[in-house]
Amino acid sequence: MSLIPQGEAGAQQAASLPLAPGTRVRVTSANLVAPLVANFLQMRGDTAVFIEDASGRGIWSLAMGDITRIERSDGERKANRPYMARGAAVGGVGGLAVGLLIASSVKPSDATKKYSRGLSGGTGAVLGALVGAAVGSRFGSERWTTMSLPKRMSVLSDKHGLALRLGFDF
Repeated sequence: MSLIPQGEAGAQQAASLPLAPGTRVRVTSANLVAPLVANFLQMRGDTAVFIEDASGRGIWSLAMGDITRIERSDGERKANRPYMARGAAVGGVGGLAVGLLIASSVKPSDATKKYSRGLSGGTGAVLGALVGAAVGSRFGSERWTTMSLPKRMSVLSDKHGLALRLGFDF
């Protein structure tokens, strides 16, 4: 008497994701054109269910075999370098222009002296860059952490007994 069923029937261990329901994720899949930004809802067997975050607000069911990448949101990050650098560049150019304009148009109280255009432009550029970097630091962007996908393991029975199959992705 055999306790293991014989035949073509097979069982696959249900995949699970280390995510709590409601976690904001970005999913890349073979059957999606663009990454899906959604909230994780639940696992149903070997299918992950997501609620879309964008304007569509749809419910998406994706098979774990089709998902190529899952990233978890770690919140918004302030003081981003690209925004600060862009703000400093724009502020520096604007400050330089304002400094040169002031040096050429404003007359000092002593008529025998003149403002130095280089020093005024440089001071304006430095102050403008500092203000631009401060403004740029207020913009934020979302941080994403890549999650590892579960490895696939299946236990199949056939006429010769039990077979264990493992699948790994690299």
